[in-house]
Amino acid sequence: MDDDVTSSDSRPSGIGTSRDRHDGLNQKTLTELGIRILPYAGATGVVAEIGHGQPTVALRADIDGLPVLEKSDLPFKSTIDGRMHACGHDFHTAALLGGARLLKEHEAELNGTVRLIFQPAEEGHRGAKIMINYGVLNGVQAIAGFHNQPDIPVGTLALKPGAMMASNDNFDVTIQGHGSHAAMPEASHDPIVTLGEVITALQTIRSRNIAPDAALVLTIAAVKAGTIFNVIPDTAEFKGTIRTFSAANRQLAKDRFYEIVEGVTKLNHQTTTISWDRGPACVNNDATLTKALAAALSDTVTEVTAHPCNADDDFALYQERVPGFYGFLGSGGTGVLHQSNYSCNDAGLIYGAKFHLIAAKTMLAAVANGTLGAVDQAV
Repeated sequence: MDDDVTSSDSRPSGIGTSRDRHDGLNQKTLTELGIRILPYAGATGVVAEIGHGQPTVALRADIDGLPVLEKSDLPFKSTIDGRMHACGHDFHTAALLGGARLLKEHEAELNGTVRLIFQPAEEGHRGAKIMINYGVLNGVQAIAGFHNQPDIPVGTLALKPGAMMASNDNFDVTIQGHGSHAAMPEASHDPIVTLGEVITALQTIRSRNIAPDAALVLTIAAVKAGTIFNVIPDTAEFKGTIRTFSAANRQLAKDRFYEIVEGVTKLNHQTTTISWDRGPACVNNDATLTKALAAALSDTVTEVTAHPCNADDDFALYQERVPGFYGFLGSGGTGVLHQSNYSCNDAGLIYGAKFHLIAAKTMLAAVANGTLGAVDQAV
């Protein structure tokens, strides 16, 4: 926690300093609804509360966009070239604002406090960590959220207990060789040949180290080496990602990655530098909370069993600290997440708003009756 974060009797310990910088539109809407805003020290994001007393539960919506040029004629099309809500985080934000309206209307029925978390920087794996460091989970005993899915019909919720989304580890590798004239390869230690051997060998992590029924993805997404046809370069680079659904396989994949990359480059009389970015762990749904929410939401949405998703979400950081639930809510849109033609069907927003109302009430009841256990750290 940063040194300038202070405590106050009027807010949860750790939330707020004198330099409050809220997202203007969200704060304005919440204020107009009569919902109290909590001072929050982050550069972007809003934290608010409805209800009073204990227990306290939380609802989270991510609010950030992507560096994608939007190709649509929607009236709410992005006004900034090269920036759009290509993952539907504007849908998430609007749904939580709708849920806030419903919760405020039902505030007298709330047996506790509901904290609303409008989180920035999910796409870069920074937002949840920043907000947690500023204290948004202080006093919180359960949390819920969802991600829209354009390929699922409006009014449908995909859910499952346990591992829901993959962990994410990204790597950036530089192989240091020795260049030469392309016509005299014997004078070189060719890093391009080594890079090819490394990339091929890395595929054995999935095929020869992980059980066939276990999910793991290892993708090389970028390669860079050389600039001209007649020069063998000194270096070659590649970067990519690994996604897994268990802590054991996550560690195994990393260990084998280092062994292969360092072993092959050494065999070829070269050296390597590996930069490893450890992203979020698995989104891991609490089994008891998932069961309770499935029962509570069954009259509102059509429920289907979710297939584990190889994408990641830093909602996992909240779930490492408190029992949590994350589902896939049908948005019946067009395109695919992160594509320039992606869009949501606005009809799905009412289901998102109702999800938040029902999830908040269900979590408050589950905490009050003591049915939620400790967080399962297995994944």
